[in-house]
Amino acid sequence: MKKFYLSSVVAAILASSNLNAADPSLYPSSVTMFGGYTIYSQMSTLNNNRSYSFRFTQNDFGIENFGLGAFQLAIDYTPDILYKGSKDTTSSIKFGPNLLWYMGNDSEITPYLLMGAGIEHLTNASKDFNTVDFYANAGIGAEFALRDDISLVGEAKYSYASPKRKGTTVGAGLKFSFGE
Repeated sequence: MKKFYLSSVVAAILASSNLNAADPSLYPSSVTMFGGYTIYSQMSTLNNNRSYSFRFTQNDFGIENFGLGAFQLAIDYTPDILYKGSKDTTSSIKFGPNLLWYMGNDSEITPYLLMGAGIEHLTNASKDFNTVDFYANAGIGAEFALRDDISLVGEAKYSYASPKRKGTTVGAGLKFSFGE
């Protein structure tokens, strides 16, 4: 049901807005810091938990196919996640690239689509558990310009690593743009 809902939202955004590449006259690079909350699926063995993200985004990287607006490297950290029905915890660090598609409009709010994949490192010190797995994610977000170089960012993304670790992360943060 969540996949249907997310697909419907993405289809509605695509139908109501034109995809276009990021405006090259804006700053070519940015860093974003997020705080969020991950809501794991019913099938997950993990409880919901807070999460943190750091992202480096490059808007001007020379590729303009398919309306691609930006390339992003993301680090997502979710510490001390309790297992359901247990006192054991695990921590997750996800690292990987995302592709962003900005929606064309004339307002201070810029919606975007996000797709990515990467590597997830999971640890559990009490059980001497340490593993690496792959993940994929997709989501939607919006940036609200406070100034030319600072924006508030809100985002929701669905992440899938395995049936036991799939969920949606909702977050907000600040984006600082720079460069010439």
